[in-house]
Amino acid sequence: MFKKSLFSLLAFSLTVLPTEGNITYANQQKEKILTIQEALSIATKRNLQIKAQYSKYESDKYKFYSQIGQRFGQITLFWKYTQYKFPRTVAPIQPPLLPGNLPVDDQVRVYGFQYSVRLFDGCQQFFLIKAKKYQADTSYAQLIKTTKDMQQQVKEVYLKALSLKAQIQAMEEKLKATRQLYKTIYEAYKVGKKPLLDLLNVKAELKNIEAQIVQLKSQLKSQKHLLATLLDLKTNNFLLKDVKITPKPLDSEKLLSQLIANNPDLRVISEQKKVAQAYEKAALAEFAPKVDFVYTRQRYVYAGQSTSDWFYALQASLPIFDFGKRFFDYKSARALERQVNYLQQQTVKNVMETYKSLIDQLNAQIDIINASRERVEFTKKAYQIEKNKYRLGKTDIYNLLEAQALYFSALAQYRANIYEWGILKAKLDYLLGK
Repeated sequence: MFKKSLFSLLAFSLTVLPTEGNITYANQQKEKILTIQEALSIATKRNLQIKAQYSKYESDKYKFYSQIGQRFGQITLFWKYTQYKFPRTVAPIQPPLLPGNLPVDDQVRVYGFQYSVRLFDGCQQFFLIKAKKYQADTSYAQLIKTTKDMQQQVKEVYLKALSLKAQIQAMEEKLKATRQLYKTIYEAYKVGKKPLLDLLNVKAELKNIEAQIVQLKSQLKSQKHLLATLLDLKTNNFLLKDVKITPKPLDSEKLLSQLIANNPDLRVISEQKKVAQAYEKAALAEFAPKVDFVYTRQRYVYAGQSTSDWFYALQASLPIFDFGKRFFDYKSARALERQVNYLQQQTVKNVMETYKSLIDQLNAQIDIINASRERVEFTKKAYQIEKNKYRLGKTDIYNLLEAQALYFSALAQYRANIYEWGILKAKLDYLLGK
């Protein structure tokens, strides 16, 4: 009975364990691989800041269309009913009658349509149309800036996560090597060739490495959560695909023309300057006389009769005093233009300083990468030498663990330095409008 139960339990275990393994494998398969290109595409389509800025662009675009529509005037339908206390002669609705025969009525209805358009205003409407167009162009440039800025953030977070992933891989390699070392020392300890102290030191190092891996994984999880937030994703249950980064020296002079032509910040401030200039000219045109054309066609219902007529009028007006309103509007537009000029100068200065600094950092990072690569080679040789010496009993466990730590630390730093170059390159791509 007991043997049968034991056999049944063993059989159950053999059937369940592979199933659990398959479930774990299936769960891992459910994790979608998110490439950096897919992340950038999702950010462009789903990010809320980009959506908000696109709506702002649409609003300014329709304001531009509205301003164009105003240039062609307006057609108005009207209907008017008037009730008087006493009957009276209101308007002739037929050829002139004798004074005594003019009809009177206490109710008058007038309806029809009117078309009015401004013929001259010192080009004010023309400048307002240009201002609205430049304002829409500014919103579009701001949309591009917001998109590029978001793409830069996505690249930085993605590459930072890959840097942490590479460091975790280096630490896991170190953990594997340390476990192998622990196993070797344990076997030697059992036969009395290695002291217990060596075994305990390696075991302590194992715990230290495991703690470092846990810390790095926590940082990686935070980066993935930040990436999911930028992409407006509900989960961070995705895998990251490695990005091939090829560091190379950059020439600031060759990229300068691209910087001036495509930099998002420079494009935005340039469009803002055009807006300010157009509004200044529109404010100045307010001092010019206005000429309007009005055409009206209407029908009278009056004293039991109905007839229609039309008329047109040219109206010229020139305000001569408005308590300083036009003057202050013009001064305000002038001040706004000066403000934009100062902001443009500051923006150009900031962009150029950031550009030169990034080029210097990128080129310096290449030297750092080369130096860290050589450090990996040297520490790897030292690590191999210390392992051989320890195997032969010519050194102690402290020197071996120190050599091991130096090697894997250099390996992790080398991989992180490459991704650091990629992060700096993402910032440069933003400046170049890529």
